[in-house]
Amino acid sequence: MSRKPIALSAVSLLLLAHAAAAAPAQSPTAELPSGRLLTPVGVLARTPNFPTQVVAHGGHVAVLDGGANKLQSLRLYASDDLQLLGVANTLLGPAHPAPAPGAVAPAAVTPGANVAQGNTSELPARVSAAIPNQSLFQGLSAGRAGMLYATGGASDDLLAFTTHGGTLALQRRYALRWQAFPRRQYPYQYAGNWQQARLFYPDSVVTGPAGKHAYVTGLLANSLARVDLASGATRYLNVGSYPFAVVLADGGKRLVVSDWGGNGVTVVDRAAWKVLGEVPTGPVLGARSFAAGAHPTALAAQPGTPLVWVADANLDRIVAVDTQTLKVMRVLDDAPYPDAPPGAYPDALAIAHGQLFVANAGNDDVAVFDLASGARTALIPTGWYPTALSVRGDALYVVSAKGMGSGPNLKHQWVGDFMHGLLQRVDLRELPAHASQWTAQALHDDGFSTTQRSALTATNAQAQDWLHAHIRHVVFILRENKTFDENFGDYPAAGHWADPALDLYGPRQLPNLYAMAARGALFVNFYADGEVTSQGHQWTTAGSDSDFLQRTWSLYYSARGYIPNSGWTQDLVPDEPAARNPYAIYTNLGALGHWSNPWITYPARLFLFNDLLAHRVSFEDFGEFAARNKIGNISPALRAHLAMNYPAWDRLVLDTTRAAIADRWIRAHAQHLPRVIYIWLPDDHTAGRAACMASPDSYVANNDYATAEVIHTLSTLPSWKHTLVLLTEDDAQSGADHISAHRTFAVALGPWVKSGTLDTQHLSQVDFLRTIEAVAAIQPMSQWDANAHVLAGIWRSTPDLAPAPVLPMQTAMTRNPGRCGADSPFKSWPLNHVPGGDHIAWNDLPAARSYTPTALLKIAGPEQMRQEWLASKGPTAYAALLARLHAMAAQQKRPLQSLIAGDGGD
Repeated sequence: MSRKPIALSAVSLLLLAHAAAAAPAQSPTAELPSGRLLTPVGVLARTPNFPTQVVAHGGHVAVLDGGANKLQSLRLYASDDLQLLGVANTLLGPAHPAPAPGAVAPAAVTPGANVAQGNTSELPARVSAAIPNQSLFQGLSAGRAGMLYATGGASDDLLAFTTHGGTLALQRRYALRWQAFPRRQYPYQYAGNWQQARLFYPDSVVTGPAGKHAYVTGLLANSLARVDLASGATRYLNVGSYPFAVVLADGGKRLVVSDWGGNGVTVVDRAAWKVLGEVPTGPVLGARSFAAGAHPTALAAQPGTPLVWVADANLDRIVAVDTQTLKVMRVLDDAPYPDAPPGAYPDALAIAHGQLFVANAGNDDVAVFDLASGARTALIPTGWYPTALSVRGDALYVVSAKGMGSGPNLKHQWVGDFMHGLLQRVDLRELPAHASQWTAQALHDDGFSTTQRSALTATNAQAQDWLHAHIRHVVFILRENKTFDENFGDYPAAGHWADPALDLYGPRQLPNLYAMAARGALFVNFYADGEVTSQGHQWTTAGSDSDFLQRTWSLYYSARGYIPNSGWTQDLVPDEPAARNPYAIYTNLGALGHWSNPWITYPARLFLFNDLLAHRVSFEDFGEFAARNKIGNISPALRAHLAMNYPAWDRLVLDTTRAAIADRWIRAHAQHLPRVIYIWLPDDHTAGRAACMASPDSYVANNDYATAEVIHTLSTLPSWKHTLVLLTEDDAQSGADHISAHRTFAVALGPWVKSGTLDTQHLSQVDFLRTIEAVAAIQPMSQWDANAHVLAGIWRSTPDLAPAPVLPMQTAMTRNPGRCGADSPFKSWPLNHVPGGDHIAWNDLPAARSYTPTALLKIAGPEQMRQEWLASKGPTAYAALLARLHAMAAQQKRPLQSLIAGDGGD
């Protein structure tokens, strides 16, 4: 696999948008954080961030997007050249009463009025009106007479649009309401915020064969709704857990619902409105099972038969279910190569011309299967993370959630919604002639060709042999939310890899980190594989995240009614005093009350800790989450390797406290140190400028000192001679970077690491995980770590056994200005000020507000950077930064205003 840096610039993205009028002579190319490449084929057009549905409808192609901001949209493109025709923006405003069943839209948007119309030459497109108090979430279906139906997610409604003349006009909103479900059914309790109104959360829709009804799934109600489109009358039916998709089958006599949180599909008699049965498409898992779910996602009915094809995203297979006999009839293997571990993540299906088209979100391609033989006949390269497919005539339409990746975010655009999506039109008449070429390209882009895998196997085997001869223990230290430039922008040895203008924390706050970089190996071309926390911690522990996380994390960050960080155990009553529990990640859910059960988010082969346990490799986990079974319990065997007294996320606990706990344990086990130690030190995330909390500089400096303390302790043990320390961040969402919004830093330390190494090869979190697996002599868990690199080229010939130093903190521990509660642990600290700079003005502070530790789990990226910069360097320095960024933008001719995250532009 190619590892040379290839970044698609903002200018290239704009050229991509304008290139929609004709198929490019050569596909654009970009490199992902993992090192995989993108070379989508066909006609391409840009969409807003994270499109999740596409429907070819008459002469138009409708696309629904749902990125991590409060503005979603429904868009119409011309079906031939993908010119943008009409736009309907929705904006989730203040809470308002749900509309009555069948109610028309509010007066702010007149029924029948053209919501918006634009053209790709207008960037961003002009929007004449927006639909207030409305969100959208991944459901889109075409009805009769040019109608489109979209699901409203957190708005708990179904929207009906007309599309005449290429324009979008909102006709009606149909209200949907939460329904209780059996306590025996996962997630076993309502999974939304218990302090707010409970949500049905519509996420998929299909219209009936006569066009009289719409059938809508409710993610948080485990329900299917039947909406009378004339009267608005609605009936509900309990189906499976976390229903994902719904489709008509068997000539319209049946409805099939995929159970995202179950292990199969639910089949419904449409006329009788009753459940006929459930059909498992993956292994049947009981409530106490520790295995990950199959994640049944997309559905496609095979015309002229009772068959429905089901994409089991976690198992990389497509299953045909007979809706008459309620049996599995066929299974297609969707692995990219023989015996590949999981990771293709099929999540969209379409059937046409005797072929089954499968969007592989993990592998950035569409697999084409011949329905008669079941053989895979081609792979079609797409953009990053394809999420939906539609076929009309001889054209295949694909939307990819993350488009062509990120690139630099010079104006601290947030990586969470910085990336545009991609709409792609592939002429299926070209498929026979290009099948071999496209397949080879798709495999090469992922590093999956036989030649690439053989070469990597040989290289990794040599690197692993060296590790086994020299390294017996690996200590992985994970921190929170920093780009490379944010911490190392002012590190001279990094040269052109660093940008001083974007440096926020330097030698004053990070003396030990800078010393570690000089003493060990600094990886300057190193990337986070995900965008945010819930993804990042799965990438560092599983070499993957899951389709569920990819589609739902943005709902929390955009305040669209879903729980925070769905991959974690999360309190569902966040403002209650009892919610503060830094040990919840290791507590069985039965003892916690109303807390989320993250089982659905797990990737197919779970996590590093499960793998180590299964292979009887010794390990200890300080602060990272551990896999639960379906009812939310952690196994006793796994619990024996968890530091139960170690506080995880809590802004009222400093990292020096965490380090002291880890130090004591490490010293007590010095004679029998585990093969793998995983330590989470999260305080460099900071609490922004939250009143009376530790200042950002204080958190960062304390984190730096705590990290050094742990490494120093390790360096005083007899086992140090055979120890490797790896240090990095979980994601890069809080700052700016002149190379990529996904770029973070990583450091390797130990007696065998060559001092002053500046490693420039393209690496990411999965390469670190692959190295840990190599030390532990266990097999990779996903297609990403299976095709990642074991670290090499950073080793010295003889070990340096000198203990690692601990440099004193050069930053005083201070608190943010504001009103302190009586129980504030930082109340006695002096007020924050900027050394040598501005005192922070009181009128620059937010109003006093209540505080809970989990409320600051994630401040949105742009806001976090703004708060940290103001608190650390002051308003004058922040103004200078913005001026510098504007100058850089002008010099590089970057259209920043069309790219600022969350500004509502395209």
